[in-house]
Amino acid sequence: MRALSGSASVLTLLVVILMVASGFVMALWWQDHQQRQRRKSKRVRTLPRQWPLNPRRIAGTAEREVWHWLRAVFPDHRVLVKLPVTRYTVPHDPEKAREWFGVLSGVYCTFSICTDDARVIGCVDVIGKHGISRGNRQLKQTLLAQCGIGYWVIMQGSLPNPDALRADFIGEAGIDSEPPPTEAQQLEQMRHQLHETLDRSRERRHQANRAGAGAEEEGDTVAQWRQEDSFLAPVDSRRAELRKH
Repeated sequence: MRALSGSASVLTLLVVILMVASGFVMALWWQDHQQRQRRKSKRVRTLPRQWPLNPRRIAGTAEREVWHWLRAVFPDHRVLVKLPVTRYTVPHDPEKAREWFGVLSGVYCTFSICTDDARVIGCVDVIGKHGISRGNRQLKQTLLAQCGIGYWVIMQGSLPNPDALRADFIGEAGIDSEPPPTEAQQLEQMRHQLHETLDRSRERRHQANRAGAGAEEEGDTVAQWRQEDSFLAPVDSRRAELRKH
């Protein structure tokens, strides 16, 4: 019995020694891993002598068509391309500016209609084959509506009535020389207006359900409305020629 007891004690001691040694090895590995990560982070922050980037157009083919059309519909305004919402909004509480900037810095509309005094009056998103997430669209609908800024979604190849767009953004009729929309365009426009109405109704119900819970209650998560950037996934081939002056 004494021999068995002695063997058990030795075995227990060996197990303890192995556990301590394993913990020591893991601690050394973790410390080395952290040092490598810090060195890697420092290398990333170092600016390269030769940037591994190419110039590209700021708008795709279908987007440029809508861009030219908007410039004709709003000849007395400026049509800005992919302007972040943080450029024309400001938080109520300046102390939370950095927090909200981190949340909204990746949110933008395809086009923003701007007056000569640098005030945005309306925004347009051009939807391609990849579409736009419902959460992203609802976020911009809610945010822009609360800021008094109009918001429309336009499908590629299906332009809405210019008079309706001008009336919504600035309360004026559009250009009389514009041709009337085709039947297919009218149906597409009606379909999108229905989606917009349903989304607004859903948002109003959502806000009503949250009434009394505080204006800053948690809503949708960031992942639900995060907007893809064409820098990471270009929508089409848009490499531009590099011209030297």
